[in-house]
Order: sequence, then C-alpha cells, then structure tokens
Amino acid sequence: MDIFSLTIIAILIVFFLIIFFCISFFYLNRNYLSKENIYLLIPIICFIVWGLSSRYSYRLDFICFYRAGRQILTNPAALYKVYAYVYLPSFAIFFAFTFSLLPFQVSVLAFILFNYITGVFAILEFNKILILMDVKKKEHRFIFLILISNGFYIFYIFYTIQFKFLVLLILLLIIRMEIQYRRERKEKNRNYYILNLGLFIFLLGMCPYFVFLLFIYVFQEIQLKNLVKKENVEIYFIVVLWFVIQNFTFILYPSQIFEAFKGFYIPVTYIRKSTPFYLRYLIVLNAAQMRVLILIYAVILTIITMGLIHIRSLNIEEKFSFFLLAYRFFGISPNPQTIAYVCLSFVLLLFVPLLKQDLIGSEFIRKNRVFLIGAISFFLINHIHFLRYPVIYIGAFGRWINIGVFVTMGLITLYTIMILSLFTLYMKKNDIANEDQDTSMVEKSLD
Repeated sequence: MDIFSLTIIAILIVFFLIIFFCISFFYLNRNYLSKENIYLLIPIICFIVWGLSSRYSYRLDFICFYRAGRQILTNPAALYKVYAYVYLPSFAIFFAFTFSLLPFQVSVLAFILFNYITGVFAILEFNKILILMDVKKKEHRFIFLILISNGFYIFYIFYTIQFKFLVLLILLLIIRMEIQYRRERKEKNRNYYILNLGLFIFLLGMCPYFVFLLFIYVFQEIQLKNLVKKENVEIYFIVVLWFVIQNFTFILYPSQIFEAFKGFYIPVTYIRKSTPFYLRYLIVLNAAQMRVLILIYAVILTIITMGLIHIRSLNIEEKFSFFLLAYRFFGISPNPQTIAYVCLSFVLLLFVPLLKQDLIGSEFIRKNRVFLIGAISFFLINHIHFLRYPVIYIGAFGRWINIGVFVTMGLITLYTIMILSLFTLYMKKNDIANEDQDTSMVEKSLD
C-alpha cells in the first residue's frame, strides 16, 4: 500500500473518530470522553481499519436494497420483482425514505458511513452489556471488544455493503435493556414492550429468519397456563400491530405475502453460497436435496426454540446466544457469511460469566486457560476465511483439492474446540454452584 493510500486511510480514521466523539459528547454519555474509557478507542480504530481495507468492492447487494426502496415508492405491488430481494416490505420502506432518495453513488457512500456509525455504536452497546454482566475491569472488557472488532466478517460486511451491523446493534439494544431492567428490578410496562417489540419487528424486516428469536423473546417469561392472560394477550396484540404497521403493503397487496414466502427457497438457487460452512466444499447438493435440508433445519431450529422457551433458568441473553450458536449450524440463508458476525458476537456473550476476573499475571492465564482456548478459537474462526481468497488448488491424496476444503475442516475443528471449551466451562460452573449449594445446606443443618 502506497503512502497516498495510507494517508487517506489515516485522514478517514480521524474523520470518523471526530464524528463519533461529537455524537457521544452531545447526545450520549459525556463519560465516553474520560480517560477511563480511552481503551474503547483501540477496538473502534480496529473496526474502522477493517472496514477501510475492504474497499467496498461488491455492490450487488446494495443495488438490490436501493432498487427495492425505489420500487416501493413507484410500484409497491411489484416489490418482490426486484432481483434477489428476500426481506420484508419494512426494510424496503426504510430504504425508500432514506438512502433510495439519494443519487446512487451518493447513497452508497452515505450507507457506508451509516455502517461505520452503527458498527461503532454496536461496540459501545457491547461494552455496556459487559459492564451490566459484571465485567468490572476495563482490561477484561477490552478482551471481548477486541475480539468482535477484528476479522474477516467485518471486512466482508463492508466489502458487500451489507446492513448486519444495524441488526447487531438492534439486538444488543434489546438485550441491554432487558439486562438493565432485570438488574434494577424494574417492572416492564406497556411502553417498554411497545419500544422493544417495535425494534424487534423492524429487525425481522431485515432478517426474517430470526423469527425464532421473536418467539423466544415473547414467551421467555410466559407459562403455558398463562398464555391467554390479559397482559400476555396485550403483548401479542402489540406484536401483530407493529407487524401490520411496518409491513402495511401486505394488506394493500396480499399477493406480496405469497411472493415473500418464496424467499425461503432463494437458498435453493444459491446452493454453493447458502450451504452451511461444515458442508461447503465437502458435499455438493442439488436443488431437491437443498429443499429437504431447509425443511429439516427449520424443524431442528423450531425444536431448539421450544426447548429454550421451556428452560426458565436461562436469561434472555443466554437464550439468544445459544440459539444463534445453533443458527450457525442449522441456519440457511442466501449469504450466510453476512449473518455470521451477529451470531458470533452473541456466542461470545456465553463466555462472559465464565471469566475468572480476580486474578493477574500468570495466575490469570492458568485459571482461565480453558476460557482462553475458547477465545483463541473464536478469534481464528473470524480470520481463517481469508485463506479461501483467492481460490487455490493444492495437490493432495493424488488429486487437486480446493483450499476451501481445508478451510472447512479447519472451521469444523475450531468450532468443536470452542464448543468443548464452553461445555467444560459450564460444567465447572455448575459443579462450583452445586458445591456452594451443598455447603450452604450443611451450614443450615448445623444451625
């Protein structure tokens, strides 16, 4: 990279940091400007550098969003005639009154800047969640933040000019409010549900496949015997009302509903791109097999969703995280890499309560070795994809094999290590909890 390019990158980084600090000073918590929070600069700078390195080369996805926004203003009945548009009308409406109003080239730049802003706010929200989850030392929060602010997925979302930083930000906002209310023992009122469910329905406009998360969220605290209680029926009504308001074109043009359902079969036409990472390059599926796989995985995700709803001992952030971990294995969408960043960021939340914080130096490393193995696996998962670019063939076993096969095997290995680390940590956590419970019972009996 020449001196001119490096200078431009440096100027842009300074420009984005100025914007961030202006927003944080005037509209957010002024404490972000204190010395205590200076550590936030490093993950933010890393995030921006990864974004700048992508050069925003692949614009086909953005063309789809842009045209959908134009289409819903001019001929809404033909929204799903826009090539590759598989989202709800609310996403097209969002684009229609924002980025689609601008000339295309200006709109691209505006959306890229919007991605930087939403990405930075997602990092800040993640930091707030870590604080609420009792990660007291900034050094420990830095470990988690640096993991979500580096890697292939950030590069890829900027490269394809996608919107998944906004999806992550909305999910983190919802979770942060849930944790905050739980810690402060606040009672959730109607206004709370109107705000959070409104955000959730807007989220579904961009990621219809996350409808499972909505069911987990709505029924997280509702017991079967209370399904038709007045306050719960009110929540259902808010969900339906928000959906109708945000996707009102379904009412005006009912044919859109059937056209939207066809979007579930879009992965069939993108077989190579849509296949889960552990099958890609290893098994070649035809269209019929892909349809069967989609149905099987939908059933699996439904069972997982019902199980998570039933388990009352898990907090909502844990339920979301476990579901999104499962979604990495059983979720099929036209371009699964773009949603991987959201999933992995939530998987990282599962590690948060398992970090032993009251240690320093070599003792910290020794006592947290399983945690660190899981974190390193997480880090490598977010970087190993670069080995697939450009496409390389390697001679092995008497034949030429695409390097993607080895990347796939590496990913399977890393995910296995990460999941085993989580399993080991949770088993130790349960053993410690059981020991504490047994000790307290003995003490009570002695009394």
